[in-house]
Amino acid sequence: MSTDDFEESDYQGVWYFCGTANVLPGKTYVYSGPMATYSAWHRPMAVYSAEANSTFFVYGNEENAPAIGKYDHSAKSFSRPIVLGSNPDMDAHRNPTLLIDEDGFIYVFYGAHGHPTHVLRSGSPLDIGAAWDARADIVDPGTSYPQPFQLLPGELFVSYRQQPGWRFRRSGDGGQTWADPIDIAAFDGCAIYGITIAETGDYPRKLHFVWSRLGGGTEEEIRGKHLWARRYNIYYACTEDGGKTWKQSDGTPYELPISEDNAEKIYDCGERGVWLKDIQLSQEGDPLVLFIDGDVSNFHSEWKFARLRDKAWSFSDVCTSDHMYDDGALAVLDDRDLRMYGPVRASQPVEDGGEIEVWQSVDGGTNWSHLESLTEHSKYSHNNVKIVYNHGSQSGDFRMMWSYGDSLWPASSEAVRIYCYGENRDGPIVIRSGE
Repeated sequence: MSTDDFEESDYQGVWYFCGTANVLPGKTYVYSGPMATYSAWHRPMAVYSAEANSTFFVYGNEENAPAIGKYDHSAKSFSRPIVLGSNPDMDAHRNPTLLIDEDGFIYVFYGAHGHPTHVLRSGSPLDIGAAWDARADIVDPGTSYPQPFQLLPGELFVSYRQQPGWRFRRSGDGGQTWADPIDIAAFDGCAIYGITIAETGDYPRKLHFVWSRLGGGTEEEIRGKHLWARRYNIYYACTEDGGKTWKQSDGTPYELPISEDNAEKIYDCGERGVWLKDIQLSQEGDPLVLFIDGDVSNFHSEWKFARLRDKAWSFSDVCTSDHMYDDGALAVLDDRDLRMYGPVRASQPVEDGGEIEVWQSVDGGTNWSHLESLTEHSKYSHNNVKIVYNHGSQSGDFRMMWSYGDSLWPASSEAVRIYCYGENRDGPIVIRSGE
């Protein structure tokens, strides 16, 4: 599918750049471009509701405001987007995340990245058009990357980075108040980058957490080598009781907060770097992790897959690309049909993003092969693929979404479009109301 020309749409996204140091020679920023669905640490950004047979999704619009839309799977149409608030700048790290509780109320969390997280709740269940209610902010005094799930009946759970660690809060009254924060992991001054996934179905719902830590030497050493600050290794923890207790993959209990010495390290990247991309669950409930092991001296990136089964982790190679911020995601169609959707082939070389390819495993993740290319001959870059939470319950016409725009700085165009795709479609489509 060619995406040379932008199509008009009322679903338009934010353009953003980041990293004024530690870059490759000749590059002004480490990454830049279409960021409406950025980043891997913003999750969930799309949730399927079986009751409404609709997928609800949030994104950062062209003014960096949190916005929400809905796709009706029965009518096969998109609603008009609703803008829910505003952010103080064009920082896509403030993008929104989404939760739908057991009663159908929709919650949107936004505005973080060292700032308080604002929380809104829909005025009516499964309704984005009615008046929204402001709930209590999560302060702490500043938060980043809120990841909300419901793990127990009547209780909201949201984890997030509070530098230098990762913590969570709970609410038993729909976000009107939040209990005191509890630190999950704290690594002696090293910032943590984590991603989580929760089970669906009956309560209690198990939550899996994998994370890496910031590192890479002193600022002077990094600048001299043109190295972007690395995230090191992958660590794992899970909870089966809403955060009361935490365990390693073999069931060994943790004491909180988890220190680096006591954390279960499931992957050691040596002197390279790790960029987590996605975590999903197999039909058996195993955590499946997609990540990049990257060479920070030239941005060459090796896509890898990890799976926990019978208390043991296994790893496999998926493919390669040319940037650590090529952001893809996993879809679980069934246990013998795992698919990775990612900007693997460059459309703008050594920039984040590219052409979206599909890589498939039919043996549980041991071997991967190229299945198809979803986009081709694109003038700009596709990036930041986000899989719909609870996607296994719905038909495959909106399985994922991503952003498309110019990844160069200065950009020839700061217009950003949002695409969606499911395997039952002929190809990706630009999201627009009335589709």
